[in-house]
Parts: sequence; structure tokens; C-alpha cells
Amino acid sequence: MQMKTLLVGYRAGDLDAKALEGDVVCHVLDVYDRHAIEKAWGAKCVCSPHLPEGPWDLVRFRTGPKVMSGELSLDLLQEIHLLKPAKFELDFVGRERDRNDLLAKIKDDPDRVRSFAATWPASVPGGPRLTFTSFPGCFCHRRLDDGGLALAEVVSRELGPAPRARRLTLLDMGAGCGLVGFLVSSAVPGIALTMVDSHTRAVEASRINSANLGIPADVVLSDDGTPPELDGSFDVFVGNPPYYSEYRIADVFLATAARALKPGGVCYMVCKNADGLRPVQLRHFAEVQVVNRRGYAVLKSQKGK
Repeated sequence: MQMKTLLVGYRAGDLDAKALEGDVVCHVLDVYDRHAIEKAWGAKCVCSPHLPEGPWDLVRFRTGPKVMSGELSLDLLQEIHLLKPAKFELDFVGRERDRNDLLAKIKDDPDRVRSFAATWPASVPGGPRLTFTSFPGCFCHRRLDDGGLALAEVVSRELGPAPRARRLTLLDMGAGCGLVGFLVSSAVPGIALTMVDSHTRAVEASRINSANLGIPADVVLSDDGTPPELDGSFDVFVGNPPYYSEYRIADVFLATAARALKPGGVCYMVCKNADGLRPVQLRHFAEVQVVNRRGYAVLKSQKGK
């Protein structure tokens, strides 16, 4: 019988044929990584917010300061410990001192089970004070993102609190724990909210926040925007993408906005550098208006009618 192995924290570029010999399952938190591993290696892959149940003969965990946050490392180490694999291997990327610092945090009480969830408040002018929950791996875990808050404030102000004859449909892409979508929905009556994120823990947090806040939302796990059947369905699009990839991810967001919005629908994107994002947004929309807020730029475009 082949050894059952679980690989945790590995991306497609970290793997080779030897690592995937035998009965091997790769666990990832982000659907983008799942698709990359399946495309590159055809390997079995589980994409979920928590590790899959065993039994496992071996769990191999890849981590380090450049791989993931220290808190996510501790969270996953705890989950691995609770799985009770027959064997565990730590594939640490980084300095020996950093490895020792990580292990020192659990060596005195390895059986202690702790929650790594965090809660924090946020609100927009005219809206109620909301309490959000997030988890390690979520964007801006344990803190409010100022760019997201600036985006929510601008959109809430522009949509206004006045009742409407029909519900507005809003798509929050890269929603994280739902900060922007829930803040806008709390201040603007009659929002039908859809949230999309590629990270399973972000989706988990958004669903929990939807239930806790009493704000209904359709939360979708996807690394490719919304499905084609929702094209032309939304009045408003909001996006706060990462900008470390020379705007390639922002371009994916904007392509989704261009097809997901109804004619006359409005796209709002937030960034630090309007000059960098503006030409990307102009590939998808005819005009871009910049609204400055909290040291950020919110770029607004309307889809042609």
C-alpha cells in the first residue's frame, strides 16, 4: 500500500515529480494555486479553508517568512498537529533563526488549541458600526484596510441613502472578508450583494460576516470573476485588487467589471497610484474619473449604454 502524503503550503513552482510520487494530495487555500498545480502537474489537489481529514502517513509543510505570515504558519501547524499524522516534515524556507522562533511559539504547549480569528470594527458615514471577523490568510487579517475603507466611503456617498424603486445589484470582487460590500450595503438601502474571492478563507470569512451582520450575500469562490451567466447583471462593481503584479490582477478585475456590468453600470477601483491604474482602466472603459479619499485614489468609470 502506498504512503498517503499531504503537502501543505506548496505552489506549482515548488513541486517536482519526485515530491508527487505515490498517493499524494496537495492542499491549497487559494483556487488560483489549485488550478496552477492541476495544470502543471495533474496532481490531486484539495482547495479548502482547512486541512482535509486523514489519516495521513506523512504531512509535509512548506512555510517561511516569504511563503506565508507567521500567524498562518502557526494556524496550519496547529491543524497538522490535530490531524495526528504518522510522520511530519517541516520544509522551512528561510533562516534557521526564523525557523527556531516559529517552533519556539508552540514547543512549550503543543497540545494547546487556540483560535486565530480576529474581530475589528468599521463603518462609513451614515452607516452603522459593523464588527468584522477575519482569519489568517485573509487580506488585512486583524486590521482595517484603509484603501478598502476609502472605496466603501466613496461608493456609499455616491449611491446615497435614498430609497430606490428597485434593488441595486453590486459585485464586490476580491472581497476578502467582505469589508467594502458589507459597508456599502449597510449604508445604502436595497443592495443585492455578490462577493467573489479566490481565497477559501476569505470566502469563509465573508459567509460568516454575512450571517453575523444579517446582510445577505451570494459569496462565490473563483479566480476568474463571475460565471458568464451573470454577465450584464450588475449596476455597480467595486474592486480593491493587489497591485504587486504590475496591474495584471487589476486587469482581470476590470475585464470582469466590463462584462459583468449592465449598460450604464459603474465601476469603482481603488489604488494608491492613479497614474498607474488609469491606463489599465482605460483599456476597458472609455473614461476614468478620479476621486481622492484617505490618501487613496478611487477610479470611477461608467459602462456605455
